[in-house]
Amino acid sequence: MCHVAVRFRSIFLVALVAGLSTPAAGQSAEDAASGDQPAPTAPLSASAYVPATGAQRLTWIVDGTVGPRSLFIVGPLAVGLQTAFNMPSEWERSWNGVGKRYAEREADVAISNTIEAGLGALWGEEPRYIPSGRRGIGPRARYAIKTAFLAQRRDGRLAPAWGRYAGNVVNNLIENAWLPPSATTPGQTISRSVLGLLGRLGGNAWEEFWPDARRLLTKK
Repeated sequence: MCHVAVRFRSIFLVALVAGLSTPAAGQSAEDAASGDQPAPTAPLSASAYVPATGAQRLTWIVDGTVGPRSLFIVGPLAVGLQTAFNMPSEWERSWNGVGKRYAEREADVAISNTIEAGLGALWGEEPRYIPSGRRGIGPRARYAIKTAFLAQRRDGRLAPAWGRYAGNVVNNLIENAWLPPSATTPGQTISRSVLGLLGRLGGNAWEEFWPDARRLLTKK
């Protein structure tokens, strides 16, 4: 457990340093160091892509872990389902079990996001979801599905999301150090990794379609 914790701290620090120190495309290292260039605004669509800065990567990590949606919507929903199905069974259907599941979910997101955003910065892999900018439910849905497994590079092209894969797999291996035995079998570890990618798919669909739904709901 201690050995795993030391490894996690090393991965965490390396990933953060990489993410914060990687300048965006079109921004020289001198400009990034001097702070003369303002940070680009968040991209509006895949066709108007602007790479994430180090600060935006850090914001993505923090928001995904302790942002309002993570803390009050996604987290409680995930914990509620795990409690309903009593997973893992050792934690039982109790308030103590709910607390353990919630804390574990926070650790899960923090580790995974940090590895993805930090490690992926080394080759310019985009951690954020970039809206498609397309029209029609079909093309937008296909884009949301595709970008659960692919991510933009600095030039805007889509390529395999290696940082995301690494974060999803390494994260689950690290978690085996504190999860109860029923959740640490090879099959359960693989299952958690697969569910992590499926969760990203659902998150992509939300990011793609929720802004439109919100406009319709609030339209007078």
